[in-house]
Amino acid sequence: MTRRIALAALLSLAACPGPDRDLAQAVRAYDAALVSAYASSDPSRVEGFAARKEADRIRVLIDLKTGARVALVSTLESLEVTSATASGDAGTVETRERWRYHDRPLQPGGPAGPEISSVMRMRYSLVRDGGRWKVASVATLSVEQPPGRRPE
Repeated sequence: MTRRIALAALLSLAACPGPDRDLAQAVRAYDAALVSAYASSDPSRVEGFAARKEADRIRVLIDLKTGARVALVSTLESLEVTSATASGDAGTVETRERWRYHDRPLQPGGPAGPEISSVMRMRYSLVRDGGRWKVASVATLSVEQPPGRRPE
């Protein structure tokens, strides 16, 4: 499954011109680092991919999870870049993403949280820092209703 996602990512990036492709690659790298940071409860894994304010936000979220004695296990099942624009040292990427995630107890034998599947439209604001694009902030634009689930 991961190889298919990586292949799809490479094919979609091949169709993008220079700066837009760089922005899309930065978002994909950020998401991969984010998955690793949450699963390992190690916020340092986003260093190099997130600007300071965003990295601090992630650190707080990981601290909250750790305080609750869980770690977030997530899988990015698909990511479609719907737009990517750059102007100087700022950029914006909008995506449609499908995630699957659950909380894993930090102590052996504890019950795992329910598995959640979510499809979201996201907006990433990026800045060029040290010659490299980094995610400065992330906003959820919408969350789609998962198939087969009725509105509450």
